[in-house]
Amino acid sequence: MKRNLVILLSLFATVVVLGIIAAWAFVHIDWNRTKPWLAATTGRAIGRKVAIDGDLLVRWQRDPQLHGWRAWIPGANISAAKVTVGNPPWAKNVVFATADRVEFDLSLLPLLAHTVSVPAVRFVMPDVHFERLADGRANWTFAPDPALPALPWNLDLGSVKFDDGELRVSDRVNALDVHAHLQALQKSIPFDELVAQQEEISQREAATRIGAGAAGKFSARAHQRDESLQRKRELQQYAFAFTVEGSLRGNAVKGEGGVASVLALKNANRPFPLHADVRIGDTRVAFIGTLSDPTDLDGLDLHLWLSGKTLAHLYDILRVTMPESPPYATEGRLIGRFKPHAKSLRYEDFSARVGESDLTGDLYYETKQPRPLLSGKVDSQRLQFRDLAPIIGAQPGKDATGKVLPVEPFHPERWQAMDADVKFTGDHVFRDAELPIHKVDTRIVMDNAVLSLKPLRFRFAYGDVDSTLRFDGRSVPVKGSFDLSAHDVQLKHVFKTAETTDLDLGTARGTASLTASGDSVGSLLGAANGELKAALDNGTVSKAFIETAGLNIPNIVLTKLFGDKPVKIDCGAADLVARDGVFDARTFVIETDIARFDVTGHVDLGNEKLDLTVRPNTRSVRLLSLRSPIHIKGTIRDPDAAIDKGVLFARGAGAIGLAVIAAPLAAAVPLTNTGFGKGDSACSPLQNEIQQAAPATQEIR
Repeated sequence: MKRNLVILLSLFATVVVLGIIAAWAFVHIDWNRTKPWLAATTGRAIGRKVAIDGDLLVRWQRDPQLHGWRAWIPGANISAAKVTVGNPPWAKNVVFATADRVEFDLSLLPLLAHTVSVPAVRFVMPDVHFERLADGRANWTFAPDPALPALPWNLDLGSVKFDDGELRVSDRVNALDVHAHLQALQKSIPFDELVAQQEEISQREAATRIGAGAAGKFSARAHQRDESLQRKRELQQYAFAFTVEGSLRGNAVKGEGGVASVLALKNANRPFPLHADVRIGDTRVAFIGTLSDPTDLDGLDLHLWLSGKTLAHLYDILRVTMPESPPYATEGRLIGRFKPHAKSLRYEDFSARVGESDLTGDLYYETKQPRPLLSGKVDSQRLQFRDLAPIIGAQPGKDATGKVLPVEPFHPERWQAMDADVKFTGDHVFRDAELPIHKVDTRIVMDNAVLSLKPLRFRFAYGDVDSTLRFDGRSVPVKGSFDLSAHDVQLKHVFKTAETTDLDLGTARGTASLTASGDSVGSLLGAANGELKAALDNGTVSKAFIETAGLNIPNIVLTKLFGDKPVKIDCGAADLVARDGVFDARTFVIETDIARFDVTGHVDLGNEKLDLTVRPNTRSVRLLSLRSPIHIKGTIRDPDAAIDKGVLFARGAGAIGLAVIAAPLAAAVPLTNTGFGKGDSACSPLQNEIQQAAPATQEIR
């Protein structure tokens, strides 16, 4: 036992002596002699050239955060001045990064397991140049030189600290070229104070886009969402401010923000706080929140504000396809998970104002194969329909080209960027008088550049419409199809050219099936092929209106003297066939007890011109009835209705001729309408056909 005790004591003494020698060596050795070896070894590990042009210093220290026996084992604090890391040969610049000084702690015990354990590293005055080529090669990806044997060492990095510095990014993949300057704050800013500042700034910005009243609602909702971030307040201190300037896909970038001073790479319970307020073109992006894992952007949790001239400009920023829109502002909570090949973003409980419309909902963005997917649900409590006009290619105001049909071109090349599956409902639609649309309920699906709204249900003039729209963006021009069925549409809310006391066409039901190719909604309708059928029910028309349309002079006088009365419309039907955008009236008739109106001609949607003829015919004898057809010509925007002066002149000339040649009584013959009697209805067969072809649509509640 004595012998074993002597051996143990000798070993202990040897370890102590070696420790003392090592400590003396660490203190007194000239570590600058090891710079070539350290630079070469580090460069070999990352596959880059590394240079240390300043002093290399090593000092002993204990980690105050450790407890127990580990707290008594000292570690080394290493400081290297004037450090330079090179770029790969393909990079534009020779240098990837420089730093006035790099300081890091080194744990000694893990070295026995061939692990370089660095609890913390600090960069003083860093200047970093990030670069990525169009083919995807990036200079921030490090790998050992494959031509050399692999080093039997692993790197375990805990956290990164930094000081004032410069950051430059040149990314050809995203057409991003920016320069950021990082500067330490004199005093750290707490999270809640920064949130209050950001809310005030965002409310002022939103007021310039959507008005002060709507912006006030955003501020109220913002306070509710902050509860999810309150738990992290004690962890969020903003120690550095940054400014950024440059360009993104041709749009000017300028902004500012703040970050913490420490990146905890291995501790998800210590999230990295960050905030920014950046303008990209005419779009403002502001956010405040945390990042749990800065190494791969995992655990993103932000309060996000967006505002701009149109939602379509978000495509240049986020590569998310959005429609054209009026000025907008939105705010909500953005949560991100960025795992390899499985990135996802959730924009939760957002509220938005687009023009005069309010939107709320949740949207989800996922990276899937072969395309990413945008899904979710959007609701509107207040929907101004003219705010949706740009979505279908129409202009919110009068179009400068004088066109009525939407002419805004499609962007099918953007449809290929992602797929979509979004449910949209609008409870209260504030409609324009010329477009009486009420509630809207649809599912918007984008699948491999094929956009469909199936079903698209809405209330039109207090009736129900069930339709399906499909646009195939895989072909040039876009191929479109449109199927519709409707019932109980109150036409007095559609056609307001006549006084309601004179004409009430009642309710309508009908079907439509059209196909076409074009680069806008207007060009699709201007090249449409198919058919449209409609039937009228329960309408009335004033007797004076009928007599005036038929130019029955005595009856006009009588109705003026003894009063007017409504006449029930027995039936009405229209059957239009479309060929290359020209809708010809195969059947277009309105029948009453005392008259029938036959309409012939066509509507040319390609040129937006009308060429219709209305022929009024009475069912009984009418004396002094000029019975002249009424021609409706001109453009859809400015139609012109006129009596057929040739027929009117011929009847008048005939009456004068007979009066001269025969007798005054004979002059009434050309001006007499004997009527066509009751007979069979011209529109009943078409009404029955529509009734069979168009089952009742699902009413929108």
